[in-house]
Amino acid sequence: MITFYDFNELDEVGKAGAVFTKELFVDDRDEGGLKVQLYRLNNFYVEVFYDAEANKITRYHAFKSVGQLANYLRL
Repeated sequence: MITFYDFNELDEVGKAGAVFTKELFVDDRDEGGLKVQLYRLNNFYVEVFYDAEANKITRYHAFKSVGQLANYLRL
């Protein structure tokens, strides 16, 4: 089981492996021309920022605070 701290120490390939083999997809949203997909891993969340035009992942953002889930609320 990967921890939040272990995840943050991984390189990009390792993060991709952790997200796309052990993930639970939660939701997605658009931000600044990127598609942001939210995944839950164990006791933390990971946002995957994807640039569809370039067809590549630009970054990963891991967090534990449920307050950061507000970006995914649709009112």
